[in-house]
Amino acid sequence: MKKYSNGVLVDMKEAEISQHNKDVVDENSSETKLIKIKNTRQRLLQETDWWVLRGDITDAQKLFRKNLRDIPTNYNSAKYDELLARDSDGKLTHSVWSKP
Repeated sequence: MKKYSNGVLVDMKEAEISQHNKDVVDENSSETKLIKIKNTRQRLLQETDWWVLRGDITDAQKLFRKNLRDIPTNYNSAKYDELLARDSDGKLTHSVWSKP
């Protein structure tokens, strides 16, 4: 394995390779999946903030936002794959992501 040092490509030492491998995120780890879930949840909450700001949010919209906020309580790491499942078009399929 090589790295750049002062603009020159050099071989990495064994300790550097080991540290590099620790720093690489495993796409299938629970931590990575949780980050994806949190990012999706945050995006959807931000996209729907205007519902609250307009002053006449519906009960269905309130429930949708509540369910998003409750994801950490209602879903543990065993459910992360279910939350991140996508259809053939790449759209998330779990009902918690469906806007009313």
